[in-house]
Amino acid sequence: MKIRIKFSKHGVLKYIGHLDLMRYFQKAFRRTDINVSYSSGYSPHMIMSFAHPLGVGLESDGEYFDVELDDDESPEDIKRKLNEVMAEGIEILAVTVLGEKAGNAMASVAAADYDIVFTEKCPFNEATIERFKGAEEILFTKETKKSTKTFNIKEFVFSLSIKDDKTLSFCVDASSSGNLKPKFLVDSLFSLDGIEECKYHVFRKEIYQRDKDGKFIPLEVSLDE
Repeated sequence: MKIRIKFSKHGVLKYIGHLDLMRYFQKAFRRTDINVSYSSGYSPHMIMSFAHPLGVGLESDGEYFDVELDDDESPEDIKRKLNEVMAEGIEILAVTVLGEKAGNAMASVAAADYDIVFTEKCPFNEATIERFKGAEEILFTKETKKSTKTFNIKEFVFSLSIKDDKTLSFCVDASSSGNLKPKFLVDSLFSLDGIEECKYHVFRKEIYQRDKDGKFIPLEVSLDE
């Protein structure tokens, strides 16, 4: 039995990294009577795959991982058992039983929704949004220790809007081939408006996959390929 678990991550637990989060859930399963499947070999491990690792310091209402079980259990029971052993800051939101042909979580990711909440008033306005949408290209240079790459950020932005006087919302490419970090888009908007950077918090709201018609569907929905 293969299931997909959706969870939220808030508070102080936003500061734990991806590997620590994996260990956290492994220990959480051991505190329950849920029979998780293990790999074979000299060093067996829980068969578990996370969809899209969240950066340290970011919060989310839409995180996912797949896990295989040896026994059949109802999604409601799995959700209840896990929430009984969750630490404050992490909550299991949904459990979905996946079909036999469903793709794994990581390979299925296509896009993600984010809210950028500024400490003070949002420095952008509707004119900023219109300038961004009207531009043929918005170039951004990504620098790493090994290389420098310039790309058109507009190719990776599916929606962009001002939610309220402190919040900027957008949906961006989150696939393995075109993953766009929220910081890159926000930095591009700072440059577009010619304003200084200001403090903000990043919240991931949802992760999407594409259905057979190319539409974005939340990852919690099982799509058999």
